[in-house]
Amino acid sequence: MISALPLALRMIAASPQDSATGITAKPLPRFEDYPVTDVWHGTPAPVKLTTRSERLFRTNLTNAAKEPPNFAGHYRFTFWGCGSLCGAAALVDLQTGIVYPPPLGAHGSGWSRWIMSPASFEGSGVDFRPDSRLVIVRGGINYSDRLKANVPDVYYLLWEGERFRQLLFISGREK
Repeated sequence: MISALPLALRMIAASPQDSATGITAKPLPRFEDYPVTDVWHGTPAPVKLTTRSERLFRTNLTNAAKEPPNFAGHYRFTFWGCGSLCGAAALVDLQTGIVYPPPLGAHGSGWSRWIMSPASFEGSGVDFRPDSRLVIVRGGINYSDRLKANVPDVYYLLWEGERFRQLLFISGREK
């Protein structure tokens, strides 16, 4: 699920130094920077549906747990629709059966816990790999009159075993 970042973001990333401030830009996080040494191929544990909101999506979560890992060695990202321009997701630990909310999700206690930010706006998406703990989420409506396109916000997030930690945020809004 890898897609190209908008041209403006690639140009920012390629710029080693901001000429106005003289500050050297940090390189963007890469999947290779956060490797997982082994991609697990065992028998998945039964999904643990411990909350009411998890049980609402029993079928989605149970079916996802039957699939091979697609993130961070032994996890399965799963996505489903939740209406017009709405996307929901979860992360299933195939070794333990524990279900986690998606990055940037609402994190409430009900149905909204699974709603994920990017939905289906132009340029939106979620990039991840089976052999990395890095997730790149692109979402939001930041229409650029100059580019004549949506330039989504970009979040670089690191999975730390029970939650995501934000490494970097790049706003899609024009300054």
